[in-house]
Amino acid sequence: MTELTYRLFMVAEVGMLAGTVFLLMASREVDATWRKGVYVSAVVTGIAWYHYQKMTVSFASGDFDTPLRYVDWVLTVPLMLVEVIAVTSVGAVAAEKFRTWGAAAVVMIGAGYYGETASAGSDQYWIGFVVSMVAYGYILRALQSEGEGLKAAEADQFEKIKQLILVGWIIYPLGYLAPVVSSDLACAKYDAEIAGKVIADTGHPPQLPNKYQSDLPPTIFLLFVDTLSFP
Repeated sequence: MTELTYRLFMVAEVGMLAGTVFLLMASREVDATWRKGVYVSAVVTGIAWYHYQKMTVSFASGDFDTPLRYVDWVLTVPLMLVEVIAVTSVGAVAAEKFRTWGAAAVVMIGAGYYGETASAGSDQYWIGFVVSMVAYGYILRALQSEGEGLKAAEADQFEKIKQLILVGWIIYPLGYLAPVVSSDLACAKYDAEIAGKVIADTGHPPQLPNKYQSDLPPTIFLLFVDTLSFP
């Protein structure tokens, strides 16, 4: 798994560099309406390429630099929102959107970092998650109302871009929750194995801990034990 992760980092690094070069070369062929968005995209992939270089080296060293990943996000996420603003708004409206959306993006990333630096499942961890998700929800709601003034063909393409952003960003809260889920599953597996051994030795189920007595009926717990203990 470690080797696969390292290779994926390398693929991402090459992909970001190739994307930056392609966007810069293709920008001359893009209609002026969309050109600013292309330039911003090139900046985003360029920043991501630089940080993926650093993250690949960091991962290979065995001591992954988590703050480096958040530095990347705190720069690239607001810029991705600028891409949207660049093709849908102008003047004072665009400036106002950049301030509010940019602030929400910084809060989202900052709260995520605040939570991820704590132990999984701790109060700080969940506070960071909740605050980050509130900011995330604000951004999603704001994005939904964009593109209404575009022509039919442009609106269709823009809708695909929005959906790509919305769906793509779902990965991050899922990844954030992964340590808690994996930890709970590991604990449940361990408890199930212990319970299975007690049943095998005594013929009786073990005394359930308080957390199970309050949350699960004994019958359901034993079915859970059977499911986990026996392949």
